Amino acid sequence: MKTLEELKTDRTTFSIGLALGDGWNIISKYLGYYILGGIVAVVIGGAVGIIPFVGSIANNLILSPCLMAGAVYVTWQISKGHGWTDFGDMFKGFKFLQPVFLSTFIQFVISALLMLLVFFNFLSEIIDIFKLSQSADMFIRQEELKNAFLDLVTNSKFIVSLLILTAALLFISVLWAFKIHFIVIYNMEAWPAMEMSRRIARHNFWQLIGFFILMGLIIIISAIPCGIGLLFTLPWMIGSTYSAFAQVTHCDRADEINEEMFDFMADKKDQ
Repeated sequence: MKTLEELKTDRTTFSIGLALGDGWNIISKYLGYYILGGIVAVVIGGAVGIIPFVGSIANNLILSPCLMAGAVYVTWQISKGHGWTDFGDMFKGFKFLQPVFLSTFIQFVISALLMLLVFFNFLSEIIDIFKLSQSADMFIRQEELKNAFLDLVTNSKFIVSLLILTAALLFISVLWAFKIHFIVIYNMEAWPAMEMSRRIARHNFWQLIGFFILMGLIIIISAIPCGIGLLFTLPWMIGSTYSAFAQVTHCDRADEINEEMFDFMADKKDQ
């Protein structure tokens, strides 16, 4: 595994095709665990989401990111040949609660500010639509509400603003695509992990853009048959993203210290 110092000046890139292939090879070995883990995550998230307001915040900033950290951990272990022997390992991401929460919160705040900045120019139209939807005679004014909504979404300035916002959010996602990987695998704090992710993403920007667009299309298509396909494509995305990270960092290679110990023991046995 490359050191952080090596990665700071490293310009290694990854292959999308190799990431997709290796990603599937990794997760297919324990696909049943991944599917069960996804179902458990949805059930837990649904239960927490029932709590008004707080539940949604807990899901987006704590629960989902920590479960993703757990998925990164087990995927890393599988790639190194250790396997997924204990189903409870999917919850090991909570060991990294503080840096995972902080990194997710930072990204959430920046994304929220960008959305506010874009939608600020259409604040009066959005408020009008909200007032119409909350009014007591909403059912009588359905046509008025529909026209107000159509006027907003067909506004060329609004469409351009949405495209700019989408590009900006995709850019942020690309820059910090590997922040959780650095937190879990390199045991880093939130901001240093985000900075290292940015360094790698800078040299793999177009590969990551292509990767996310391709995986996004695959996930959308897989969700069409009642969402059943997501049981397979979401683990595939986890494995493929990890594979892209491993191609750059070599984190899937055996620990050097273990190899040296093995060689030492073998020499001693020969003697």
